[in-house]
Amino acid sequence: MSQILQILTPIQNAIEYVVVFLFENVVSNYGIVIILLTIIVRLVLTPLTLSQTRSMARMQKIQPELKEIQKKYKDDKEKMQQETMAFYKKNNVNPLAGCLPLILQLPVFFALFQALRSPSAIVTNVIGNFTLTGVGHPIGYSQFFIDTANPNFNFLWLNLNERDPYFILVILMVATMFLSTKMTTTDPKQKIITYVLPIVFGFISYRFPSGILVYWVTTNVWSIGQQYLVNKWIRRDGKKDDSKKEEKEELTEEEKTIISRKKKKRRKKK
Repeated sequence: MSQILQILTPIQNAIEYVVVFLFENVVSNYGIVIILLTIIVRLVLTPLTLSQTRSMARMQKIQPELKEIQKKYKDDKEKMQQETMAFYKKNNVNPLAGCLPLILQLPVFFALFQALRSPSAIVTNVIGNFTLTGVGHPIGYSQFFIDTANPNFNFLWLNLNERDPYFILVILMVATMFLSTKMTTTDPKQKIITYVLPIVFGFISYRFPSGILVYWVTTNVWSIGQQYLVNKWIRRDGKKDDSKKEEKEELTEEEKTIISRKKKKRRKKK
């Protein structure tokens, strides 16, 4: 585990320098900084995300033909595999292309998670630690010193180092994840994921510090908006493909008519 964290350290440091820059130069509110940081990370990863989405869209378009191949060669697994690979090659589709961008994004997301959960001195030297040590609280004529929450980590009703006491962020996370998963799931067999995955993550995340959930909800909202635009683009391209097919079919019918007329003329001449 320590080796993985060492690998992620340069990415985490880069993310934390962005946090410090935003906090010192844009807005001195750690919650808003997390939201801005999430947007920046998503923008940087947009090329990979779009590549993944395009691959998923291509796979979605060819699903009917793939099902026909699977149905045709269901009794011959080796032939099915050969025909499927030939079909992928013919349509210029790489079935692994949708997974590769996701794998490349994972180190960034893990480093971001670590930066929010356990910020290094890059952040704490500017914003401070999660708690302020040795703050005096008077009792009668004396005073005792305890650790108290750092106000720099306050955001709305939250202390970003502690879990949401009202579980509002957990509910928002589950709802936005459900909608995002529903928009990206195209296989009817995987619909169960739409319901199970958000509940599982909701159960896991209710113990997380609020700062991580602010990031998570922002990410889900971004994904919903992005997927909405992608689905719109897919539908538009689908309509174009359908119109092209119709034009081809019409041309084919015209050609048939011309050919039949020519044949009739030849017969009359004979």
